[in-house]
Amino acid sequence: MLWTCGFLLAGEPVAHAHGDDHLLIEALTEELAKSPEADLFIRRGELFRHHSEWAKAETDFLAAARLDPSLAIVDFFRARSWLEAGAVERARPLIDRYLAKMPGEAEAWFLRGEIDAATGRFAAAAADYAEGIQHAASPRPEHFLRRARLLAAMPTPRTARVLAALDEGIARLGPVIALVDFAIALELERKDHEGALRRVAAAMAKAPRREAWLVRQGDILVQCGRAGEAVTAYRAALAAIEELPPRYRETVPIEKLTRDARTSLSRLAAP
Repeated sequence: MLWTCGFLLAGEPVAHAHGDDHLLIEALTEELAKSPEADLFIRRGELFRHHSEWAKAETDFLAAARLDPSLAIVDFFRARSWLEAGAVERARPLIDRYLAKMPGEAEAWFLRGEIDAATGRFAAAAADYAEGIQHAASPRPEHFLRRARLLAAMPTPRTARVLAALDEGIARLGPVIALVDFAIALELERKDHEGALRRVAAAMAKAPRREAWLVRQGDILVQCGRAGEAVTAYRAALAAIEELPPRYRETVPIEKLTRDARTSLSRLAAP
């Protein structure tokens, strides 16, 4: 989770049961009756946002801003709330104002990217994500993936530019499956089977386990008519699976991978 000025900005949401949230709201309400404080209003506002009570959330965020006008983070929370409420036109000025004060805050750039994407401004959204990645100490795979998808959603997408965005993520984070899979799909879309195979080989060279990549390699080889090499890849995948400890071989994903490899081999062996 990421925090700014002591407040939660983004990351994995804090898990609360519905009843627990209401207990927290009641506790915060009691605290606010005794001593109105900006951070308490923000925390209660976030709980209201969590339950899509947008008007109550906005009321609490504005109360926090009145108590402490110097608290810039309120604009971030208000922008996120209005975006989730579907009022994008209210969200954009707030996040712009926050970024004017906190230009180095990565999560704010990602939020503005979401706001721009919601209005169809894909180029601007991709630029916002690029800025967020530049400022993020530890960008996550979904940041690179979201940026690449935004570039791909532009009216006249340039595959090379989308691949470059994915390659930046792969270079920084390693062969994350979601990034590599997207890149492979793009290579296959433009019929560059060799490019797709190179990506599989690069990922396999760094991956701690190879069986899934070997099956992927076999699938691509089948697509480009290289049946003999595909057979070799599928057999190598099955051999790699056999070398796994039983506790891994008997999992659902590995059992499915085994079935897929065997089915593909059967098809290739059929006259």
